[in-house]
Amino acid sequence: MKFKLKKNKLFVNVFWTFIFGLALIVTSISSNYMQVLSDKNTTITPVVKTDEEIIRSDKITTYIDSIEEGSLVDVIDIKKEVTSILTTNNNRYESILFDYETGTEVTINSLIKSDKKEDFAEKITELLYLKYPKFIADVLNNNDKTNVYFMKDNELIIYYYDYEINPAVKEDLYLTVNYNEIKDYLDITVDLDSEYSNEDGSVINPAKKQIAITFDDGPGAYTERLAGILEDNHAHSTFFMLGKNMSYYKDVILKLYQNGNEIGYHSYAHKNFLRQEISEIQSEFEESNETLKSIIGEGFTLTRPPYGSINSDIKESLDTTFILWNIDTEDWRHKDVEYLTNYVMDNVFEGAIILFHDIHKTSVDTIEKLLPLLYVEGYQLVTVSDLANINGQTLELHKSYRYFS
Repeated sequence: MKFKLKKNKLFVNVFWTFIFGLALIVTSISSNYMQVLSDKNTTITPVVKTDEEIIRSDKITTYIDSIEEGSLVDVIDIKKEVTSILTTNNNRYESILFDYETGTEVTINSLIKSDKKEDFAEKITELLYLKYPKFIADVLNNNDKTNVYFMKDNELIIYYYDYEINPAVKEDLYLTVNYNEIKDYLDITVDLDSEYSNEDGSVINPAKKQIAITFDDGPGAYTERLAGILEDNHAHSTFFMLGKNMSYYKDVILKLYQNGNEIGYHSYAHKNFLRQEISEIQSEFEESNETLKSIIGEGFTLTRPPYGSINSDIKESLDTTFILWNIDTEDWRHKDVEYLTNYVMDNVFEGAIILFHDIHKTSVDTIEKLLPLLYVEGYQLVTVSDLANINGQTLELHKSYRYFS
C-alpha cells in the first residue's frame, strides 16, 4: 500500500514537471514568434544629420586664427556648406573657400555643376560687358590673370588683378554677381534676393563727372559706326540732326534712340535761322518733326540753331528748348585725331557741353580714342537732358542754355 502511494505521487510530480516545462517552451516560442512579427511590421527610420549637428571644422578656425592681425576682412558661412574668407595683403584682396564641415579647401570651379561650367562662364562674360566698357571687359574676359572670388550671403564678388589695360585704369576692378543670376549653375544652397539690380555701366553714376558730347549736321556716312563706339563705351550723346538727312538714315536714327541717345533738331538744311523767315523755320521744323515721329514715335524737344544764331523771336516761334555749347572743338577745321583728342582732354570740365560733328571721319576716329581716356579720368558721357537733370536744371520751352549749374 505504501509502495502504491509513493508510485502515484512520483507519477504526479513527473506529470506536472512535464506540463510546466512544456508551458515554458510554448511561452518562449510564442514570445520569439511575436518578436519576429513585430520586427516585420516595424519601419526602420534612418538617422538624418540636422543643421544643428553640422559643426564648422576646427581646421577653418585654426586658419582664421593664423591670419595676420588687421588682415582679416570678412568671414561668411554659407548654409553650413562653404566658408568664404576675405583678407587683404599689400592693398589687394585675397580669398579662400573651405568646405564648412571638413575644412577642405575648395575652388569656385568645384562649386559649379559639372554640366553648367560653360553657362557660368558665359553669364560672367555677359555681366562684365554690362558693367564695363569694351576696352576693359575685353581684357578681363580673357580670364588669364589673377581673379579673387569672395562669396557672400547673397552674391559673389570677383576682384580682378594684374591686368594690363590701355589706357591704364585707376579704379579697382571687380564684378558683383547676384546669386539669382547663377543659381541654376551652383552646386550649393544659397539665399536669393526678391529684388536686385545688376551693375550697369550705362546707368548714371553719381560718383563720376558727367559731361555731354553732342554731334551736329548728321546723320551721315559715319553715324552708324559712331553709334557702335558709343555703345561699346556705355556712353550716351545728343545728336542734333538735319531734317533733310533723316529719311536716308532711319535705321541708324532708330538704333541711336534705342541705345539711349537723344535726337535733337539742327534745322532742315543748315540755314542760318537769322536769315530765314519765321514761317519757313516753323514749316521746316514741323516737316522734320513728323519725320522723326515716324521713326522713333516722338518728336524733337531740343534744338540747336545752326552757327548758334538765335534771337527772341525765333525762340518764341518753336515749341522747343534751344541748346548751345561751351567747348567747341572746331573739328570741321582741325581734322586731326591727335589734336582733337588733346584739345578735349586739356579743356574738359564737369558739366561741359562739347561740340563735334558726326559727318567727319576724323571726328568719329577721335571719339573712338577719346572715350576710354575720358572714362579713366572719371568722366561719364550723358545726354544733354540728363546733364541738365543732374544739375537740377529744368529745361523750359523757348529758352536757350549754354551751361547747367
